[in-house]
Amino acid sequence: MKYFKLFIAFLVSVIVTVALLSFFMATSQRVEKSITINAPASVVFEQLVKLENFNKWSVWNREDSSVQHTITGIDGTPGAATSWKGHPEISGEGKMEISSIEKDKKVTHTINFFKPRKNKAESALALTETDPGVTKLTWQFTIATPRPWNIFNLFYSMDKERGKDFDEGLSFLKNLIEKK
Repeated sequence: MKYFKLFIAFLVSVIVTVALLSFFMATSQRVEKSITINAPASVVFEQLVKLENFNKWSVWNREDSSVQHTITGIDGTPGAATSWKGHPEISGEGKMEISSIEKDKKVTHTINFFKPRKNKAESALALTETDPGVTKLTWQFTIATPRPWNIFNLFYSMDKERGKDFDEGLSFLKNLIEKK
């Protein structure tokens, strides 16, 4: 009986600890990557605003040859969306919608992941022309990690695990733009 009480006390302490950690930890993770592109902001913006273009330079689309895209709405305008379906372990299934546009300055997206796991994310591509004909592009990506699952943020960093994907995508975009 003594061991049973100790086990219950241990179990209750673990549950309380997890609940407290969950309460105090962030409920999202963020990745932010930047690159300098030798082109005016208007040229970079034209590549960013179209979902069709995003589908060409996104690193995740290049990793999955089976991915299929469907664009709805008027591409390059708020409300336009691209839905994808690909290999369950690489691309999964989801939808990315243009939520707002600031011409030559910023494009934001709302992303809904359906498979393999449901989740929601926000993406923003912001442009700053640092010199004439030189643009700094910053890609911010924020994904929800709801309670109680946010305690895993202690052990998993989206930036460390997936940050290189954002860097590769930005490099590919830079090469695409600078070759034109």
